[in-house]
Amino acid sequence: MTDPTPNHPPIVTETPVPQPIKADSSKPKRQTLRLWVLRIALGLTILSPLVFILAGLGAKIGLWSWQFGLGTLTREVGPLLLIITLVVGIIALLLALLMKPRKGIVVGVLAIIIPVLGFANLRATQAKVASLPFIHDVTTDTQDPPTFGAVIMAERDAMEGGSNAVDYSGKRAPTSQKDADGNPVMKLVSALQTQAYPEIRTLVLSEAPDVAFGRAEQVARDLGWAIKESDAASGRIEATDTTFWYGFKDDVSIRLRPAQGGGTRVDVRSISRVGGSDIGANAARIKSFLDGMAE
Repeated sequence: MTDPTPNHPPIVTETPVPQPIKADSSKPKRQTLRLWVLRIALGLTILSPLVFILAGLGAKIGLWSWQFGLGTLTREVGPLLLIITLVVGIIALLLALLMKPRKGIVVGVLAIIIPVLGFANLRATQAKVASLPFIHDVTTDTQDPPTFGAVIMAERDAMEGGSNAVDYSGKRAPTSQKDADGNPVMKLVSALQTQAYPEIRTLVLSEAPDVAFGRAEQVARDLGWAIKESDAASGRIEATDTTFWYGFKDDVSIRLRPAQGGGTRVDVRSISRVGGSDIGANAARIKSFLDGMAE
């Protein structure tokens, strides 16, 4: 008999082998990129304000000249670093927000805030400079200003590159106004000072000159000024005040004379050794001294 069942080969069913899911090879690269951007942002966040600090302190202790500290580091290198920090900070913040897991948001925010604050401070300083006269010599008596003796004059003459002239009479300074040729209009320093600092004027005390002299010397010392000359007979005190930033040295001359009807006339003059604009420092120095004497 013939087998009715067809002779077919057995059907074999193959079970597909599961393929491993390929990991996104670009993910570790993106995370590495974010890590390095955050590191750079953090470094710039620390470095950018540090440049401004070192610019002032380095000039003060003599690591470099005040021209390099103020002109190069503060006005050129510092702002450039702030711009770079801001750009890197924005990139770092975007990477921290868009990539998972979200890390480094604080660093990105700080890298943005520090430059913004830095530029705000620079802008405020520029606005202050623009609002004040471009002078560096201020006195309570513009008609007969106190003069300086041999000690301070010798120090000024010995400065490398020279120092600002101490002649007050006829001294002029540039203003924001322009003449027909586009050059700054020059005006008398005495007129500019009177307009900007009307409160800087001769102080009249009721006490005798010999009593006022001892107190004037003490007030000067309390303000941190280095006394260079002191002559009670002539009623003259000369001192130098060194600024914290950049170590600028400004000279001060204090003159005490008998006032009509009794008492003492106190006149003060403060002049910067270098620089064009003192940004109000000399006027503020004189006011601090007069306030101390008036107490």
